[in-house]
Amino acid sequence: MGILEELWYGNISPCERDFKKGSTYSELLGYIVRHEEDLQKRLNDKEKEIFEKFTECTNEMYGIAEREAFVRGFTLGARIIIKVMNTEIE
Repeated sequence: MGILEELWYGNISPCERDFKKGSTYSELLGYIVRHEEDLQKRLNDKEKEIFEKFTECTNEMYGIAEREAFVRGFTLGARIIIKVMNTEIE
């Protein structure tokens, strides 16, 4: 099966990412989780509801930004390939 078929059938997910334990990304994720847990302990029920809505909106916005970055990156990559394929070797 080719890469386009793998993408079509959902075997490839461009938004999934692995990260190494101890990496900067891993450390930041740990900080975020720890701070969110600390904040949740201090909030009353109304504040928790507001924070949950804030988190949902933020996650949706990040999803949109990731999708747009993927499309721009894919388009740029395709344009580079077309340019290279149309360039004569000197």
